[in-house]
Amino acid sequence: MKAIERLRSTGDLEGLARLVREGTAYERLTAAWELGKHGDEGVELLVPILLEGQGEETWEAAMGLSRAGAPAVEPLIEAFTVGRPGTRTAAAWALEEIGDDRAVDALIRGLSDTDEFCRWTAAACLLRLGRDDGREAAEQVLQKESEEARGYIGVLAEGS
Repeated sequence: MKAIERLRSTGDLEGLARLVREGTAYERLTAAWELGKHGDEGVELLVPILLEGQGEETWEAAMGLSRAGAPAVEPLIEAFTVGRPGTRTAAAWALEEIGDDRAVDALIRGLSDTDEFCRWTAAACLLRLGRDDGREAAEQVLQKESEEARGYIGVLAEGS
């Protein structure tokens, strides 16, 4: 906790970014959220973690980016388009959390992702966002998925 407070009070955003990569679970998440409060500067530091991080780092960066809101939308769309499957899934979640309509077209394209979890996450996010075009596209994909996949997407849509 002391490291977070020190970095926060000195405005050391690069230190917070290092903590997202190297801290305890609590420190990583708290540092990511703190970076998210810093708009464009925080986004600039969180995006490389989203793209290059492993496992929890990726998700913590996504959580921080979701806190950044509108400044994070375009970088998240880019990450959703070009990232690894884990990155794409985390980026989709963050886009849905932000709720910006700019994400809908990218999420619709994500419905044809070769990774089924990315595809399912995109469908769940579109259902949660509730925009007609996104919901209709997700429902079309749902018809092509197995009953098990549809159930999983439903669970994701309820709890994402």
